[in-house]
Amino acid sequence: MHALLHLGSAMSEISKPLQVYVVEDSPIIRRLLASIIEAAGGELVGSSAGAESAIADLSTLQPDLILIDLRLNSGSGFDVLKALQERKLVSSAIKVVLTNHANAEYENLSLSLGANGFFDKSSETSQVLALISALAAERRRDGSGSRSPECDDRENHSTQN
Repeated sequence: MHALLHLGSAMSEISKPLQVYVVEDSPIIRRLLASIIEAAGGELVGSSAGAESAIADLSTLQPDLILIDLRLNSGSGFDVLKALQERKLVSSAIKVVLTNHANAEYENLSLSLGANGFFDKSSETSQVLALISALAAERRRDGSGSRSPECDDRENHSTQN
């Protein structure tokens, strides 16, 4: 019986994988991101092609990372960011915008609405993939899901170098 109790406590110390939610209207991009998240050791906890359904999902889920496209089937990524900020939803989640519509105005607006990072799909997708891998590895290593200062530096990437 004592061995079972020890095993039970060891099992409870195993951390959950990096939990990711994707707000993206393209089914192809959603599938690609899901594959990348899984390959990195993370878990896709949900996805949505529209702002309202994403906001509804994120009012109950607690992902570690939210990937947000700006142009959606209904609403926009700005709507999602604004609702998360105003309603104080998933405030501890890392929010990353990944868009084909990257420009300084959209980047500044995204960051003012609480995004931690802003990336151009056409030229910076590999950096987002590296971020997902790094966060998933950090989650496995730490077991707590807490963010390190190095992670904060990676998130605050700007397309204007």
